[in-house]
Amino acid sequence: MNKIFLREGEALEDLELDGLQIIQSQNLYRFTSDAVVLANFVRAKPSDVLLDIGTGSGIIAILATYKNNIQNTIGIDIQPKLVDMASRSVDYNNLSDRISILELDMKQLLNQKEVQRNGFDRFDIITSNPPYKKKGTAKKVNENPSQAIARHEIEINLNQICQVASNCLKFKGRFYICLDADRTAELIFNLKSNNLEPKRMFFTQSSEKSEAKIVFIEAVKGGKEGVRVLPMLITNDKDGKYIH
Repeated sequence: MNKIFLREGEALEDLELDGLQIIQSQNLYRFTSDAVVLANFVRAKPSDVLLDIGTGSGIIAILATYKNNIQNTIGIDIQPKLVDMASRSVDYNNLSDRISILELDMKQLLNQKEVQRNGFDRFDIITSNPPYKKKGTAKKVNENPSQAIARHEIEINLNQICQVASNCLKFKGRFYICLDADRTAELIFNLKSNNLEPKRMFFTQSSEKSEAKIVFIEAVKGGKEGVRVLPMLITNDKDGKYIH
């Protein structure tokens, strides 16, 4: 591991994987277990080029890259403080030669000419753990701006995220995304509207008696119709402790 510089309010947290650690900040958005589940869902070859949109702390980029031995990953985020934090986590874990974290407003990638100009039309895999709350539906928006952007559709909406993924993926490239289960129909509609065909999906629930909480979908650009619904993933033990 390289030397680490921590800013005020930051701490290193163990990812429980071969000594990997990540910086978390009490002042910025903190990743949840959903990001870990999504990273574990990714299927990739070392030669695949991965783009993580809205990378936040860099958790998905780091885990998916390490577990699949990917050699070329880019994470983008609109928040400069998160970009700085994620970049330091990448460096600390000796992954700087394989992962680059860039400050970029993904709305720029809605324009196909900008996609090509920036060289973002070449990805085999794209991942996204987007804001779960649709604009205007939340009873209360987080007062912390970093958390608000990460949890609510303030800067970008679901259809735009799917459009960015479609613009940046190669033909037959795969897009991995998760969202609140009650938005499953909306998510599938937006995926198919952007030539992203759902191929595998599953739901998580906190216990056997609880309702589905989060939906995870792998979609293929230009794929044929037909989706496999995988078994439900129960994420907590009988005492409510996270187990995956």
